Amino acid sequence: MPGSQLRFEQVYDLPPEIVWDALIDSDLVSGWLAEADIEPRVGGRFDLDWRHFDPARATTGEILELDELRELVVDTDNFGVTTLRLTEIAEGTRGRSTRLAVVVDALADLQFTPMIAATWRLSLEQLDELLHGHPVDWGQWQAERSRRWVQLLALP
Repeated sequence: MPGSQLRFEQVYDLPPEIVWDALIDSDLVSGWLAEADIEPRVGGRFDLDWRHFDPARATTGEILELDELRELVVDTDNFGVTTLRLTEIAEGTRGRSTRLAVVVDALADLQFTPMIAATWRLSLEQLDELLHGHPVDWGQWQAERSRRWVQLLALP
């Protein structure tokens, strides 16, 4: 099956220790990406429940690499391998910020690439909101965020 490699990058005005926790803690991941069940260790599960989409979907994943505060690599059953890399940068209001680079080696047919890209772009926005104390209310996702997802779907 053909696939694609997608890359995204965002800078968060917080140190890597805070951003890292939001990538591996089930409760925190549930506040920005999807309802999550994560075992933060190599070989541990990284399962997501995308119940806010219609129809709802589930992703079963396994952590392939975990280099604390630096890199998380997850292999999933329906999206491929996703790599999340953190780099500390000396800037921002606290003198330390974090660049998060996300690389998705997507398994999906190329026609689904825009949907995967829109989902990741919105998720990274949602991560910023979580890091500032505003987790996603998944029960209101369709009403509050689906329009933004459609806007992101239109981006190249």
